[in-house]
Formats: sequence, structure tokens, C-alpha cells
Amino acid sequence: MTHIIFKNVLATVTVFGVLGYAGGASAHEQYGALGKAASATDYYQVTCSDDGNGPGDHLFVQIKDLAPVAKPMVSILVVNGLQAKNATDAVDGNATGSPGLNIKGTTQTYAVLVSKTAAGAENYFFDYHCLTANGSHTGTDIYPFQNQ
Repeated sequence: MTHIIFKNVLATVTVFGVLGYAGGASAHEQYGALGKAASATDYYQVTCSDDGNGPGDHLFVQIKDLAPVAKPMVSILVVNGLQAKNATDAVDGNATGSPGLNIKGTTQTYAVLVSKTAAGAENYFFDYHCLTANGSHTGTDIYPFQNQ
């Protein structure tokens, strides 16, 4: 009887632990892969909206080059209106990513392009967050348009 109770408690703790871990993960991470061609580029559209915290003022992005550790470096380019900013994860396979970018929006829609510097398959992920003028998180949606 004690063994059955222990198993039930252990199962419950495990389920809540997994749910708590999943709930703590960032909901604004995009994972992707670039094919072998040097020209491979993934294209996303990020849209900011007022979810009750206020209208979006700017978009924050940061990219990280994942395994395999290979020659190409992965970059992210964000375009909004007539402005564009770029960042590159200069060291593949380490614990840090590129410098973070803040792009002030003239519209609530941002073009986000991920590319690499040479031929060879690469995997990546990037964080993206729409923020209000005071830095509060607000509505953020992503739409993939091109996956190479």
C-alpha cells in the first residue's frame, strides 16, 4: 500500500515538474535550420499588437547558432520601414548568442531574415519580443514565409 501511494505521489510531482518547466520556457523562441546552400535564408514576419500592456514600440531579437559547429556564422536581419539592423552570432557552439537588437517600429510589422556566411547546413534559434515604450512585453506573433 505504501509503495502505491509513493508511486502516485512521485507521478504527480513529475507531472507538475514538467508542467512548471514548460510554463517557464520562453514562448517567443523560433527554432530553424538553414540548408547547405550558401544563399539559404529563412524569412519570418513578426507582428506586434496591444494585448492590454500597451502598443508595441520596438522589437527585441537575439540569435544563437546551434550545432553543428561549422564554418558558417548565422546572422539575423530585422527590417521595419526604412530602417534595418543586423546581428551575427560570431562564436558557434558556445553558450551565448549574438548581441541583442532593439528595432524601433514605424509600423507594427517587422521582416526578420536569418542567413549564414558560407555553404553548409546550420541550425539556429532566435528570441523575439515586442516591447512597449516602457519595456513591458506586449502582443507578439510570428509567421514563417520562407524556409530554406
